[in-house]
Order: sequence, then structure tokens, then C-alpha cells
Amino acid sequence: MNISKVLREIIKKERRSIGKLAKAIGVDRSSFYRALKDEGNPERRTIELVLDYLGYDIRFVKSKRKEVKADNKGRLRQGGNPKRR
Repeated sequence: MNISKVLREIIKKERRSIGKLAKAIGVDRSSFYRALKDEGNPERRTIELVLDYLGYDIRFVKSKRKEVKADNKGRLRQGGNPKRR
């Protein structure tokens, strides 16, 4: 799930209008709509403004991820049981 979809879901849950929300946080409405499309890529500052306005906190937490390696053909593979592939 991408961040644009998550933001749309939060805005929908809070029963807010995207246009009114854009005006309230001081962001251009058309740019805000484009950022919230499926292929949109909102800036970090826009994400922070929206979540702060709606009363949410955002934290970035480093997670433990499996190491990703490329095989001899350049395909990415995660560590794990090679027999399951």
C-alpha cells in the first residue's frame, strides 16, 4: 500500500474534504489532488502537514529486514529456504 492511498484512507476516515483540507494546510488544491492519486508521490512536508492537522503523529522506525541479494541472472532474491523457490 502506498502513502498516497494511506493518506486518502485517513482523510476519508476523518470525513474531511480534500479541497477544504488543502486550503486549511496551505497547499495548492490541484497539487494536493495529484499527490493523493494512486501514482502520486506527496512530499514529506505535505504528509506531515496533513497528519498534523488531523491530529496524527508520524514516526519513522528502522525495521529489521531480510538481506536482498541478486542471483547470477540479476534477479533479486530474499534470504530464506532455497528449496521453496
